[in-house]
Amino acid sequence: MMKKTARIAMMLVAALTMGSCGLMEIDEDEVAAVEMALGRDTLYIMVGDQFTLQPDIKPESIAISDVYWTSSADTVLSISNNVFTGVGEGWALVKAISVSRQLEDSCYVNVMRRWESTCRDYPYEMMVYANVTVHGQPFNPETMILGAFVGDEMRGVGEVLEWKGRQYVRFRVGSDIRYIDPEGVDETVTFRVYYKQQLRYEEFPQTIDYDGEAHGTLSNLFSLSL
Repeated sequence: MMKKTARIAMMLVAALTMGSCGLMEIDEDEVAAVEMALGRDTLYIMVGDQFTLQPDIKPESIAISDVYWTSSADTVLSISNNVFTGVGEGWALVKAISVSRQLEDSCYVNVMRRWESTCRDYPYEMMVYANVTVHGQPFNPETMILGAFVGDEMRGVGEVLEWKGRQYVRFRVGSDIRYIDPEGVDETVTFRVYYKQQLRYEEFPQTIDYDGEAHGTLSNLFSLSL
């Protein structure tokens, strides 16, 4: 009876200290776990996207019951039935807590603005016609998204097109300036690839100074390669 009372008390304390939480039920055996880890320090998702997390338990021969999830910012990342949803732009700290074993781990989640066309947000634009390869493979729009940025500001997305049977990517990069400002208000455009299933992104080493001109042609594409 004492063990049951202590377990209920621990669960009540955990519930009172969490703003938003989910509960994952897993069968538990008699072997004590020595470690519970989420496996990632940082995850990246876009507003409106959803994902689930599965903690890694060591030793692998056991499982843990009563894993509670918390989000430090419900207006950024919400949790319902172990499903995480990006609500608004910003950072949130996700924490997994095993009430019965008193184990926990956490990771940060960056909820980003959706990588969508921004052409209507800017009066000027620069065209980039690119051949894109990602770690030796052609860009795959089913699992990846391409974005053009100035700093961390989204300026355009890559659109997959085809010319004479050859795939290429077209970027329409928006700006408030018509060309490079002679007084030094320059903009350097960088390119990123987002992996939908891995919840992460990488930045290409190639950059372009915004000049309002076209970069690359259909017969001589600009090269973007990781």
